[in-house]
Amino acid sequence: MGAAEITGRAYNYRLTFSQIWDTVGERLLAAQTEGEVTLAFEGTSYKQEFEPLGSLILHVLCEPDFPKLDREAQANFLADSLAARGALTPRSSRDVCARERAKQRAKSRYKIIRHEYYVECECGYKGPARDNACRKCGAEIPATFGVTPGFGFG
Repeated sequence: MGAAEITGRAYNYRLTFSQIWDTVGERLLAAQTEGEVTLAFEGTSYKQEFEPLGSLILHVLCEPDFPKLDREAQANFLADSLAARGALTPRSSRDVCARERAKQRAKSRYKIIRHEYYVECECGYKGPARDNACRKCGAEIPATFGVTPGFGFG
């Protein structure tokens, strides 16, 4: 199991837990057995995904480093810990996720803050747009402008 697979799964689990934590979070935190962990996912479409991980989930919830108060931190800690699905220890799974996220942040410390287009507007203006709009009249460039179906958009 590669680092990319683990971090991809961690990302998916983070999204999943962000959506269902209000439903399952309290029940998971109160769980004392694998059966109670499984019951926490009852009524969600994720029961089959997490049922095989019941003992691992219980182990992670009992770790001394598990966040006590911050709900988002709890969900993210659990997601990163489960991402290797038991192929690595929860600690190693979190380490892989942290290492890969650090690599992604280090690729470029710069980010695009604005992109511009050259436009020809109905008002007669021809030239570069400013903040996705005509510099003369302010007409905005539609979000779907220039999108070709079949190329990942629309």
